[in-house]
Amino acid sequence: MNRGDIYLISLDPTLGYEQQGKRPVLVISPKPFNLVTKMPVVLPITSGGRFARNSGFAVEVIGGKTTGVVRCNQPRALDFDARHAKFLESIDSDVLDEVMARFNAIFEE
Repeated sequence: MNRGDIYLISLDPTLGYEQQGKRPVLVISPKPFNLVTKMPVVLPITSGGRFARNSGFAVEVIGGKTTGVVRCNQPRALDFDARHAKFLESIDSDVLDEVMARFNAIFEE
């Protein structure tokens, strides 16, 4: 589980505005963290995400097996073993850099 890997995983159960269902997610936590905690921090990828797109929280993913937008405003830590995550692919470093920049900007004042 490396930063920049995309996995298919079920996000259920969820509540309210949280992304739900089985969908691709992007791992944003570094490999050493993932190995120690066994719960990588991920961002959901969706074909919708109108709010995220309009608010500047989305980064488009195209060109690989996975298409859609990464919702940088919905991080979650997930147990990949319990949720039976399936590796799909890794994204380009340019896309990962943009995702991390938008994600980190959320926490700046």
